[in-house]
Amino acid sequence: MVEKEAVPRTFGSFAKTLAIYQKLTKMETALTTMIERSKVPASETRKLLRCTTVEQAENVPLYQYMRDMFNEIGFGDLRISSIDKFIIRFYVEDSPVAKLYDIKGKKTCYITADALAQFFTKDLGISSNVEEIKCVNAGDDFCEFEVRMQPLPVYQIALDDADKSILALIVKGKRKSAEIADMLGMDEVEVDYRLNILKNYHLIDDDYNPTEIGITYYQFGGKILAEIEEEFSPPWEERAKITQAISDALSFAEAVNEALGTETQEVLKENVINLAEEAKKSKSFAELLSKYMKKDEEGGE
Repeated sequence: MVEKEAVPRTFGSFAKTLAIYQKLTKMETALTTMIERSKVPASETRKLLRCTTVEQAENVPLYQYMRDMFNEIGFGDLRISSIDKFIIRFYVEDSPVAKLYDIKGKKTCYITADALAQFFTKDLGISSNVEEIKCVNAGDDFCEFEVRMQPLPVYQIALDDADKSILALIVKGKRKSAEIADMLGMDEVEVDYRLNILKNYHLIDDDYNPTEIGITYYQFGGKILAEIEEEFSPPWEERAKITQAISDALSFAEAVNEALGTETQEVLKENVINLAEEAKKSKSFAELLSKYMKKDEEGGE
């Protein structure tokens, strides 16, 4: 029998830990269902990547969909604190995830970071690393997450065929927007807009000369990963169906939990302690839950 004083404070009592485990399971179920149904076309992701201010980004349909779905799943109100070419920072005030933990003095919302990484990598097609850089449990005013996107997939999505055609002409020596517009049959105002995008991504300099990055991308990057963009409806057009799918998945999970309720209540307190300890070392939803389930199965043998 474990002494009460020996129970870690990460989650608290046995009953609370059990409730938190069920909450995490529901969130994981909802997240998995959402991720499976939320692939975003490149044309919509491009709108977010081209933004240079928070105000622009928060008006993009993709962000608004993210915000709604993450809030619905239980991560809280996800806002954008800053946006740059390859880094987007999100923050959550009054985070429901942070409230799951009693522990103070350290960052605890790794499951939110994992959810962001899954969404960017699987649904946007941009390999990303996500880190919680601020947390209310570490003494900060809010929880903040930094999404670091891999540059090459960002270039591939952020630049469309017209941008790449303009870059090709610049690499070949063309400098004047009027000349480029005439050669491509485009409006000069649009060419100037696209030149600013190329400058923002450091593919050309302020004098419209190609940078080393621009030349390298023109020679290799575009050719290596060039592919025809797949056109399909963005997930927010199917929002009602996705919400229903999440509801159905949660109902099924709840039915399973009820069926196993008696067995669940008999979980040893030692396993609860192990869950709290593993939470400190796990980096994602899946890792924590798989560790817990494995220990639970081993305990029943």
